[in-house]
Amino acid sequence: MSKRKSIENGRAEAAFKYVQDVKDESFSSEYKSYIKKLAPLIKSNGLGNAMAFVYSNNGNSNKGKAYGHIYKQLENWLKEKGLIEKNLLDEILSIDSRKYRYITRETMAILNWWRRFVDGEIS
Repeated sequence: MSKRKSIENGRAEAAFKYVQDVKDESFSSEYKSYIKKLAPLIKSNGLGNAMAFVYSNNGNSNKGKAYGHIYKQLENWLKEKGLIEKNLLDEILSIDSRKYRYITRETMAILNWWRRFVDGEIS
């Protein structure tokens, strides 16, 4: 298996697991909506601003629960890939521009899979 295919399979597997973790939760429809909106939000505002928005909307409502899960799942993915070591926002705010772009590309790549799976798994 090629290295690229292996990387894509890892992203797909993680995204599928993340969707499975929340598909039966009360906030799954909000989760689906926010996953689908996150890539355009990142493209128009940058990763740092988008993650600050997601983080600030973390709370007890269904909206907050959905954003909280998205934030934690993305943070866990980036930690698993060795791209960050601490809190996602802390890391994004303190890295150089080259690493920031790399993390943004990785985020957009997993979001591509994530959007596919929320469409298929959450009605």
